[in-house]
Amino acid sequence: MINYSIILGNVGQCSDRYMTDGYGRKFEIPELFERVASIEGVTGVEYIGNWHVSDKTIGLLSDLRKQHKLKSVAIIPDHFGSKIWAKGAFTSPDPEVRRAAVDETLSMAKLGRELECGMMSIWNGQDGYDYPLQADYVNAHKWLSEGISECADAMPDMKFALEYKPKEPRNHSFLANVWTSIALINEMKKENIGITIDVGHSLEAYENVSESICAAMQRNKMFHFHMNDNWRLWDDDMICGSVHTIEFIEMFYWLKKLGYTGYISTDQYPYREDGRDAVEQTVKWMRAFEKVADRLDMERVQKILDANDAVKSTEYMREIMFGKI
Repeated sequence: MINYSIILGNVGQCSDRYMTDGYGRKFEIPELFERVASIEGVTGVEYIGNWHVSDKTIGLLSDLRKQHKLKSVAIIPDHFGSKIWAKGAFTSPDPEVRRAAVDETLSMAKLGRELECGMMSIWNGQDGYDYPLQADYVNAHKWLSEGISECADAMPDMKFALEYKPKEPRNHSFLANVWTSIALINEMKKENIGITIDVGHSLEAYENVSESICAAMQRNKMFHFHMNDNWRLWDDDMICGSVHTIEFIEMFYWLKKLGYTGYISTDQYPYREDGRDAVEQTVKWMRAFEKVADRLDMERVQKILDANDAVKSTEYMREIMFGKI
């Protein structure tokens, strides 16, 4: 059975680069927890370091998650939203900044223990480059490997899940796709380092998310999952199912077949929509896709796969969605 969680800020209000104060009012942390807890089927919450988690808020977060009976699923350390990371976090050419990236990760991991949270989802969005002849690719790869390995060694009880993305905020990210992530993980050889697949990042990388799931799960490295939707051109972070449908049916088929029982967190930024209501739609779509996957005839699907038959595949998908015509 798949479990569902929500990144806490998703149910608040979000700002874009034109409306920097956002399109709605701001919500305090207790209100955010209430909005998460009001969505049927959600049993977990995910936090962003410094946005939500700090020495000052740790007691409040702990009390609220217990009050609302929510599991702490993951913390995303802030390697992207502070000026210090302007030229990279783990891959900054400045050794003091690289040290700060490790220290920030370990600080969040220690606070995570207090929240009974066993996972750091590492989205190192500033680790990349914008221009030719700007970055030392050899050193950047080495520094990224060394920094994340140090975190994993220091906190062996904590999982570190690498969340890849091809671009934004940098024009090129060093951790760009599922295979880049797998190659780095194989190099580091740490049992507690794996992957967070973010659907929007995978689509933006022009991956088939189902293939990426198979690549990670066959290696026992799919630690976490973020759900949203987009038009493939950008990380639009839209309501799940609003653009892609058949791909998501396939995706939940593979999650079921390969036995994924972890959490899927919503990861979306509803700029103009009410955050709580937009996220609720994503949860409803995911539960619907899960029910559709349960209705699939696994033997029939396997026969289609064995025959590599696109005609039979599209016929079955139409039948599943609309009935026999």
